[in-house]
Amino acid sequence: MPQKYVRVDGVATFVQHVGRTTLPGTPPDLSRGETIVCLHGTGGNSGKFDELLKLLEPAHSPLAFDRPGHARSAGLDALPSIARQSEFTRALCAGFGIRRAVLLGSSCGGCIALETALAAPDLVKALVLVASGARCEVPDATLEKLRLITEGKAQRAFDRSGFSPAATPEAMRKSFMEDLKTDPRTAYGNALALREWSREADLGRISCPTLVVVGADDAETLGYADVLAKGIRGAKKVVLEKCGHSVACEQPRALADAVLAFLAELPR
Repeated sequence: MPQKYVRVDGVATFVQHVGRTTLPGTPPDLSRGETIVCLHGTGGNSGKFDELLKLLEPAHSPLAFDRPGHARSAGLDALPSIARQSEFTRALCAGFGIRRAVLLGSSCGGCIALETALAAPDLVKALVLVASGARCEVPDATLEKLRLITEGKAQRAFDRSGFSPAATPEAMRKSFMEDLKTDPRTAYGNALALREWSREADLGRISCPTLVVVGADDAETLGYADVLAKGIRGAKKVVLEKCGHSVACEQPRALADAVLAFLAELPR
C-alpha cells in the first residue's frame, strides 16, 4: 500500500493511501468515488485500517494517517484536545486539496470526525462513526493506570476485554501490535482530552448523512451508539455480529460492506 510523509502544521505525518505512489509533495489521486479519510482511535494508528482500505479501494479513494504522537508520525504526546485534533485533520485535508470528504472515525477517531462535522460542515459530506460516541467516559482507574504506564510503574498488558469472544487470535494480535507502536504518553494525553469533551447537546446540528457502526459484543459502546443514532437526524445504525470494539481489525469485511452500502446511497 502506498505510504508517504507530509508536513501538517509542522508535524511530519505518516499517510497511507490507495492507488499509485506519488512524489513527495504531490497529493495522491483521490478522484475515484468518494474521498474517505479514516481516523484511528486512542493509541492506535493507520495500520488498523489496512484491510479496510484494500476493501474500499475498488470503488473509492480512502486514506488513513497516524495522528501526531502516534506510531510513525512525529511527536510523543497527543494533541491536547479533540478540537485541536479536528483542526489538524482539517489542515491535512487542505494540504491534499480535499474539499469534501467522508470522515470515517473509529473510537476516539469518531469523536474527532464528529467535532469536524460541527466545526467545518462544508468539508464533511458524510460521517461514519465506528465504535464511538458523542462523549466518552474515562474512569479514574483507567486514567491512573495509563499514568502509571507512562512513568514505567505498570506494564502495558494485553487486554482482550474489548474484543468479541469470537475474535480471532490474528485480529487481536493485529490490534495489540499496532497499539504497541505508539508511546503510552500519547494514549494518556488522548484519555485526558476525551474526559473534557462532549457533543451530546450538539447532535441536532449535524446535517450530513451519518452511519453509526457498533459491534454487538462491544457492551461499553452500544449505549453511545444509540445516542448517536437517535440524536443525529436521519442517522442509520448498523450492529455487527461477533464484533467487539476493534471493528476494523475484527470484522473488516463486514465494516466495508456496511460502508459501501451507505456510500452507494449518498447523492452525487
